[in-house]
Amino acid sequence: MNKVTIFFLLLSFLVSSTLVSAQQKLADIHGQIVSKDKTPAPYVSILLKNCDIRTQADKNGNFLFTNLPMLNDTLVISGVGFKTYKHKVRITNGQSLDLGIIHLDFAIKQLTKVEVTGKITKSYKSDYSFDATKTQTALKDIPLAISTVTKELINDKMQLHLTNALENVSGVTHYSGYEEYNIRGMHAENPCLINGLRTFNTSLTSPMLLNVEKVEVIKGPASVLYSNTDPGGLINLVTKKPLPEKQYSVILGAGSWNAFNGQVDATGPLNKSGSLLYRLNAGGENTEYFRNGYFLKSYQIAPSFSFTPNTKLKVNLDISLSHTHSVVDRGVPALEGTKSLTSVPLSLSVIQPGDYLKETNLSTAITASYRLNSQISFNTGLLSYITSQNLSEHGIKDFISIDSVNLNYNNKKVTTSTVTFTNYFNFKFNTGRFKHQLLVGYDYIGTEMSQSQWQGELSGFGAGMGIVGTFSLLHPHYLSRAVNSYKHLDAMNEEDEAEGEYATNGVYIQEQLTFNKWQLIASLRGEFYESGEDDDAMQINKLLPRIGITYAATKDINLYATYNKGFDPFEPTSVLQTFNQAYKPVNSEMFESGIKADLLKNKLSSSLAIYQITINNLSVSANDPANPDLFVQRGEQRSRGIETELQGNITDNLSLAVAYALNQTEITRSINQNEIGKIAENAPMHSSSSWLNYDFKKGVLKGLGLSCGHTQSGKRNTLESGVTLPGYCILNGGIHYGIQHINIALNINNLFNTTYWASAYNNMNKWAGNPRSIMIRFGYRF
Repeated sequence: MNKVTIFFLLLSFLVSSTLVSAQQKLADIHGQIVSKDKTPAPYVSILLKNCDIRTQADKNGNFLFTNLPMLNDTLVISGVGFKTYKHKVRITNGQSLDLGIIHLDFAIKQLTKVEVTGKITKSYKSDYSFDATKTQTALKDIPLAISTVTKELINDKMQLHLTNALENVSGVTHYSGYEEYNIRGMHAENPCLINGLRTFNTSLTSPMLLNVEKVEVIKGPASVLYSNTDPGGLINLVTKKPLPEKQYSVILGAGSWNAFNGQVDATGPLNKSGSLLYRLNAGGENTEYFRNGYFLKSYQIAPSFSFTPNTKLKVNLDISLSHTHSVVDRGVPALEGTKSLTSVPLSLSVIQPGDYLKETNLSTAITASYRLNSQISFNTGLLSYITSQNLSEHGIKDFISIDSVNLNYNNKKVTTSTVTFTNYFNFKFNTGRFKHQLLVGYDYIGTEMSQSQWQGELSGFGAGMGIVGTFSLLHPHYLSRAVNSYKHLDAMNEEDEAEGEYATNGVYIQEQLTFNKWQLIASLRGEFYESGEDDDAMQINKLLPRIGITYAATKDINLYATYNKGFDPFEPTSVLQTFNQAYKPVNSEMFESGIKADLLKNKLSSSLAIYQITINNLSVSANDPANPDLFVQRGEQRSRGIETELQGNITDNLSLAVAYALNQTEITRSINQNEIGKIAENAPMHSSSSWLNYDFKKGVLKGLGLSCGHTQSGKRNTLESGVTLPGYCILNGGIHYGIQHINIALNINNLFNTTYWASAYNNMNKWAGNPRSIMIRFGYRF
């Protein structure tokens, strides 16, 4: 009995048990809970005080008590962000008491930089950001574009990894099949942040999202607050925080390519006073793929604790342990000399039986906020991020004939340790009619990396040739390779070892000034970077400014403009990058203006941004198959574009997330004169995405929901002249049904089974998009 069959048997048992119990009610109490702005108050707790019977509202705020005896009791409703509601109720045997719509008042509470408790609002829309300015600031008051992907959108689309979630963001596309992206047409490979603290990117695995509340993409250079960052934008993962009410949920999923996944979420208080809270997110997946030889087994365990002993001190501890066992997919190859994208089947890979990628990441972060008085607070955060990666893989060395290749072998072990330490004071004061929020801080980021690597060969193919076998692209046979018999290619029979380290210290000051309808944000950072030792040592000092202004045209519409500069020096990675000349730090600057609006009584948010980013010394692959680790630095690249996003609810039934980007990224100076004037690789002129969800809340279809959406990209250049990826548009859809605490959902991605290319370096390393796939998910919340 395979795991998909077991999944459906379990699903059928749980659903039938719930339906039977739902039919055996004596008396009941039901109703709907909404906030003062008439939006549903999902998952709030409802208690019959005297009987000590509890339940929880569903995602639409509906609740139901069943099998009740005759009683005279007090109904108590509580939830994060709401004032407690109490109401006397009395029912007789067999009575069905409809309480109608219950309105909850908001509990107005000043939040601090450190998010200690989780949010209760359930929407595709996010209202604020802590990490864009290191203060709690409404998104429409921040003078730069910030895209967010909430956990509600992630869950509705059944996206398990960061690489999937970023498809919902305007101006973000895939640069390769690794953890590399194009943000606003600019290559992005720097590590993402976790709650504003720097991690490490091995580039071969994508983070799981089990413990993620939302994904933020802060567009443009963000160096003024976060040191070296990618010029197109910075990715920040905001993790789920503990809730003061007990909540538990289980999700099981199964689908195409023998996919199976599961996750649990548990939260609540650990003591009677509620000062100590916990949350545990854990889960895993096991799947194959349409690509020959590919598989993925992974898990994540992420406990979180918050401690609030008084009104002044707040502390968070977040831990995440994740492990991935998979293989590296180097993309679909091609026959020798051809420019055709389909000279071999899309399923073809040169992954050999026994190849593996094993990676473990351990993240431990402690953050705290202390309020000295109503005007001064201190925030601190410390993150330790440890990575261990073992890689064993075969690849293409060179061609024997038009369809046959020699194989090489590479074995690599990498360990890294990254420490991020941040401290800053926040001062609030007034001078006349001016309101000030002044931030003064210090950051330290340091990474140490060590790795060993060796390449194999078999003497039968010639000493020093680095060949371990042959492989036919048109008639592939996947054989178990005798890796233990491979000799080291190095004549000394030793491993190539490398170590790298870098450290950067930054001091910064930021002023948020408010006067009537105007808001000004001005920041300045002094960066002190050093890496390497002895002859390889590099030391760079840099001043990085940012200035932005916002004007409140109306209560709901803001206009803004901003200018900032970025900086990205060389840092150690898990790839042994070599350059054809001395490395120069990457410098960037951005001009941006736009408009942000909250529509339909704050149910829907929209934004429009116009920008120009210029970057110098961008690193790109030298596109030399014989030297895959060789990189070159371009002279200058310029990106200009327009982005727009729409997120939230049009009605109580209809929610949506829509994104569109128009971008032109041109190479304006280059060491290769033939590149000047060309559009940069993997940077489409047009890209867009959408997801619409409609829930039936009344009548015979109550509980049913329908979803649909798309992902689109225009044509893209690659690093290989004459090889262009065509544009594509794929359609996705889903259906779901919820009853009491159960939710069942079915999603179909790529409905029409469109063949498309997601990204490419060249014709030998290109990555096909997924064909049609199906995923069914069962969720139970209690």
